[in-house]
Amino acid sequence: MTITHTGTEPPGDCPPGGSGFRKHDEIGRFAHPLTRMLLASDGFTTPALAALLRTDLHVRVLRQDDIAAGRLPDTVTDALGVADSDRVIIRRSCLVGTDLVTASVNYVVAVRAGAAASGVDDVRVPIGTGLISRGISQRRHLLRTGLTRWPDGRLCAARAYIMTLGDRPLCYIRESFNPDVIPPDYDATAGADPPWADEPHPAQPGPFAGGSRLVAARDYLDREQRGVKSTALPSHPRRPRPVTELAHASECDALTANLAEAARGEGFALHLDGRDQPSDGGEIRKLAARRALMYAAAAVITHGLGATAITIERAPRRHGDIRAATALDEWPADRLPLTLCVNLLRRAADRSRDPVRRDLLRAVSGLLPVATIAPPGAGELHTWLPLPRISREPSVASAGGPTGRGPDGRWWDRSAHLLWLGDGAEPSHGRMRLAGRAGNPVAVTLGPTTTPADIEYLCRTLNPRKQPGRLTLVSQLDVARTRDTLPALFAAAAACETPICWICDPMPSRTSYVRNAFRSTDVVGAIGAFFDTCRATGTVPGGLYLRCGPDAAVGARDAHQPGKSPARRRRRHEPGLDPVETLLHVVAALELRAKWPPP
Repeated sequence: MTITHTGTEPPGDCPPGGSGFRKHDEIGRFAHPLTRMLLASDGFTTPALAALLRTDLHVRVLRQDDIAAGRLPDTVTDALGVADSDRVIIRRSCLVGTDLVTASVNYVVAVRAGAAASGVDDVRVPIGTGLISRGISQRRHLLRTGLTRWPDGRLCAARAYIMTLGDRPLCYIRESFNPDVIPPDYDATAGADPPWADEPHPAQPGPFAGGSRLVAARDYLDREQRGVKSTALPSHPRRPRPVTELAHASECDALTANLAEAARGEGFALHLDGRDQPSDGGEIRKLAARRALMYAAAAVITHGLGATAITIERAPRRHGDIRAATALDEWPADRLPLTLCVNLLRRAADRSRDPVRRDLLRAVSGLLPVATIAPPGAGELHTWLPLPRISREPSVASAGGPTGRGPDGRWWDRSAHLLWLGDGAEPSHGRMRLAGRAGNPVAVTLGPTTTPADIEYLCRTLNPRKQPGRLTLVSQLDVARTRDTLPALFAAAAACETPICWICDPMPSRTSYVRNAFRSTDVVGAIGAFFDTCRATGTVPGGLYLRCGPDAAVGARDAHQPGKSPARRRRRHEPGLDPVETLLHVVAALELRAKWPPP
């Protein structure tokens, strides 16, 4: 949607005397008057772009880190007047319109002390909007304009300037404008532009997160299910090994707070379950693809909604993944899971027929590498990619089990962050007692036989203190039952005055799947019915549960080969979505979630 109209200069904060933006010769090398106007404007960029695009703009902070100024090039430290030992905040963000078109990608280096005092470090609002709301006067000094690369590799118009408060430099800002929105036509006959040279050398992203914990989770669960000790005598005496803590109390509390945000409409939870996939020897590839799918979906949620993404996955079970997760920790971090994420998003975009969804997936695939750039020595303050949390059924308490008392006196099940009850069958009273005793958040699957009295019992048993985020209820109902019986369940929870995070499970149950063929269109219909019911009753839709089929493990190659339909054959034995279907269903749910709250 390239802008072709021109008009009055975009609005902005123009201090007396201006800042000399229009005196730069580089601006005149751009052919389009709109581009020259935007680059020459010395006001805030957000209202200027919003006026040009005739839409509201929202900030999406991809990454924010705290580093030593000495790791930056001299061009930035000299402009900011900071010493090598000073601390600065590096912020990478984008401005997104209501139609989810990314208008600009921004790179900001702010002096930490000044950023905290002026609110520039707040990831929830654009810098200009935050300064306007605080009534802070600022001036800008343009350093240069020219061309740089948009995340997808195309040339785009850009400018870099210093923002000052009084006579104190506050931050260095480089803004790159979407070439589909701001024409980048440029006269390059005067000579090639020098490189921008304003970023620290990119560091390798961190190692694969959570691999060792998944190893321990699977190892412990396997021992628990077998319930017997090996009769083989060790060749030498062994010291008893303590059970690894897979989930710490602080992490469980953080997940509870995140689920409370989802229940208020300030976040969105995504639970992926692919634990029943058969093993064919490609465990490393499967585990990598599953984590890449989780990260890609989280990025789509964060970009599409501008809300907190809460990602949860089932604890693994099979022997092969123990060695796989260990080997996965040793893979080069720059190849995992970023490349798999980008390829998956691009495949989903290519398969999508809806232009808005296609543009969203392509935008996220381009911005995802920007979100993973970590400067050397960075202390991460904010990132697009949340750490996935682990769910599983409560473990049986035993002397060697992972359940124990925390420093605050509460009991915790340290084998998982989220305790899951139901899973296609009525939870036992023993597991109900364990879940009610532990401090972990609890999720319960609601089947077609669930009644309002059951909801009241769950609220009294699992969340008697009415703690927000403590109890999550997962609706596993077909379209008809969702519309007929779910409102009564909503009303029962509201009558108890218990805060609930409601999640939709649109996948068919295993018992119903045996009688009926699995179709992706049925999943779409169930998602729509859940969100329509939430909208009609004023209930906040908190998230989505999706089950990944065997094809979800094939990250590097597409299972849909000419002349073959392995996905269709596999679905005759196990219901599940392939990675592209999973992402497309997530996008469809986000479109429905964006329509909440009701008018």
